[in-house]
Amino acid sequence: MIAVAFIGPYVDLVRNKWVVTFGLIACAAVIPLALIAGYLRSIPIAWRMIDCSFGVFGCIPLLLCRRAITAIEGQSIAESGEDKSKQ
Repeated sequence: MIAVAFIGPYVDLVRNKWVVTFGLIACAAVIPLALIAGYLRSIPIAWRMIDCSFGVFGCIPLLLCRRAITAIEGQSIAESGEDKSKQ
């Protein structure tokens, strides 16, 4: 169900950049959740580290997307500034 939220950036990337930030926060939240819940459920530490790796490796594509969104956003701001100066 969380994946459905990522349709927004597919439709309008710059306007829905908050979804990428939400994804980064969710990836960061996986680490303490895996460590705390894993301890409470007596899950071996190696398996908890594997669970934590989902949060770490999930951040990589999201950070790349965020960098691309920032570049697109800056480009659109520069283009709109050029359009205003031509008028």
